[in-house]
Amino acid sequence: MIDLALLRIIKHKEQFDKVVRFIPNSAIDKRTKAVVTDIKRYFDDNPEETQLSMPAFRSLFFTVYHKGMKDETIDFYNKLLERMEQDESESITKNIINQLLELEYATALANRVSSYEAGDDINIITEVDTLTERVKDTLERSEGFEYISFDADAVEITNDDEGYKWPLECMNTVYRNIKGGDQYIIAARPGLGKTTFITHLNYSMAQDMPENKIIVWFNNESRKERIMQRSIQSAIGCTNKELYEIHAAGDLRERYAKSMGNAERVRVYDIHGKSNHHIEEILESIGVDNVGAIVFDMLDNVRSSSSKELREDQRLERLYQWARELGVKYNCPTFPTSQVSNEGAGELFPTENMLKDSKTGKQGACDGIVVLGWNDDPTTPNNRGVGMPKTKSKREGQQNLREVVLFDADRGRYVG
Repeated sequence: MIDLALLRIIKHKEQFDKVVRFIPNSAIDKRTKAVVTDIKRYFDDNPEETQLSMPAFRSLFFTVYHKGMKDETIDFYNKLLERMEQDESESITKNIINQLLELEYATALANRVSSYEAGDDINIITEVDTLTERVKDTLERSEGFEYISFDADAVEITNDDEGYKWPLECMNTVYRNIKGGDQYIIAARPGLGKTTFITHLNYSMAQDMPENKIIVWFNNESRKERIMQRSIQSAIGCTNKELYEIHAAGDLRERYAKSMGNAERVRVYDIHGKSNHHIEEILESIGVDNVGAIVFDMLDNVRSSSSKELREDQRLERLYQWARELGVKYNCPTFPTSQVSNEGAGELFPTENMLKDSKTGKQGACDGIVVLGWNDDPTTPNNRGVGMPKTKSKREGQQNLREVVLFDADRGRYVG
């Protein structure tokens, strides 16, 4: 997860010397390890250099360090070295360096305690004190701390109608518009129309999006082609039969672009078996200015190397916090999907504690939870309960929404 940021940091000799011994091999990709080794070789051969000369390092990398590399591997490292040229922000640099120093401190401390318990002749208090003082002296410190006391300008007038609209009018009545940095979990039992709710939501948000903005859909559930077909259907509001007729007439792209404001509005990326590091690379390739919204379908299945030793609820909490931070970074809303557990089967309005595999982790890492339910009544197969049992986005004076709406599966939309 820290691979690219780490490489950007240690291209500076001062930072390289500070943390190279403490980089945990288990937490970085094997290709990152190769570059770390080559950076060490570069600084060893050029002790007067204070940072990598990227043109010189690139030349050495391909002609000396890794001769005979395959074309596809060359392409990967070319892109990686190009991205290394950018510097990380001061806050990220300090955070990563301090994490590595803290890891080294914890490891050394554990070794001292183990030796003490084994009966070795050491003064444990002195050893711990020495380790603590050493790491305190090495940690990157902030130069100053921002604060605020009384300031009349801190009283902001918020506009609930700025941002993206919800796909249902009943939701727009109760909740403010969707804003950058918001994270809403979209949850339902399997087969109740969760994907369609999001494709309809994307159509609704697209009406207010600048032309350059892209809705990025990370998929590790279905086939990306199936999601894209549903997206087109929701955007145009037509049945499958009508969709095929529009396609046969050669008008599909034009109709879709007219509905979404851009034929490339939604991009669906398959991430089956991929890690959160892979997702970060995709978003970075799109660019901060171009990401309009992010869908994680399903976020629970995304791998993270830093969560291997955690309980499942702890792993999910960390994963959802990471996704929320991405939304802040890209100033866009994020929409992770989640299944409702068996407790919610047959419930028209499942509650927030019914999210699968979570205690309070998912709930605490989001701004709202949109839950779709059905009461198993065979006489109303297309009825869906829509509720938001947790939310920070109610309009003043409104109560939480519990509304029965119509699921128009044939046209990929909800009505209500």
